[in-house]
Amino acid sequence: MITPNKFISFDQSVLAKLPALQIDKKTIGIHDLYMTVSGEFENIDEFIYALDVLYILNEVNVDFDLRTVTYVD
Repeated sequence: MITPNKFISFDQSVLAKLPALQIDKKTIGIHDLYMTVSGEFENIDEFIYALDVLYILNEVNVDFDLRTVTYVD
C-alpha cells in the first residue's frame, strides 16, 4: 500500500521504503536499481509505487527511452 491509514501502519507503507531508494549514484538503470534494492520490497509493484512517489515529489527523473533513473539535486 502506498500510504499509511487506519489499517496499514507506516512501516507497511511505501513511504517507509523510500529511503531504500536513496543511493550514491547520480544515474542508474531501472533494472540495476531494482536489483540493488529488491530485498527491501515485497514485490516489483511496491518498487514501482515508491519510484512513482519519488517522481511526483520531483526527487527523480525517469527516462523510459534510456531506461534510467536520474536523481535530482
